[in-house]
Amino acid sequence: MSEPKQESWAEYYQRVFAAGNPWLDYSNAHVQGQTFGVAIEAGGPINGKRCLDLGCGRGHLSLALAGLQASQVVGVDIVAESINACRERYPSVRWEVGTPENEGFCQTLGQFDVIFLIEMLHYVDWRRTLQILWNQLNPGGRIVAIVPNKDNAIVQKTIARFEGRYVPLNPAEILEFVGTLPEVECWAYRGMDFQQDQRILPYVTSPWTNEMISGFASNRLVFVIQKKV
Repeated sequence: MSEPKQESWAEYYQRVFAAGNPWLDYSNAHVQGQTFGVAIEAGGPINGKRCLDLGCGRGHLSLALAGLQASQVVGVDIVAESINACRERYPSVRWEVGTPENEGFCQTLGQFDVIFLIEMLHYVDWRRTLQILWNQLNPGGRIVAIVPNKDNAIVQKTIARFEGRYVPLNPAEILEFVGTLPEVECWAYRGMDFQQDQRILPYVTSPWTNEMISGFASNRLVFVIQKKV
């Protein structure tokens, strides 16, 4: 993330945090709950794993991972006020202020078995970020990401609103990037689309695949990249 872009998003989310929004980057608790459930499912068994939650916001996912008996959880965000609040309330988790584009900072965090990037890659240089984090991943570990799909019409309106600061991905870009990483065992993605009837769950999810599907325009993309043992 360039310095002006980083400062811009930090200021934006400082305002969101100060306004008291309990989810920071979600419209409501139902969306947040299902999103975290999908991410945890994609991460596989958490018990005994060292987990990194980048863009942790108010720390809800980090706390869920700790509750699932991760050996250690590290939550990272650029909003210092949020991290300070988490440190005071939840000392069992390690909380840090920083950006995943800073390789030196990431190295201070150590190695991980599962790295979660939930609703944050579109705020950074995602290629550089994933390359850095791949080096912080233990053999057999997974990167789990959920991002807006740049091919979705609703997401395209958000892209226009933020004038180049909000840069989502699409499946073709993910496939191309995965091909540049060493030691990939497997990868896959799926879509999340808003349901017309949201009384039970806001999203319907598509099957996992690693093939390119023409016209794939789900609102959100979930993807997992697993490292060879």
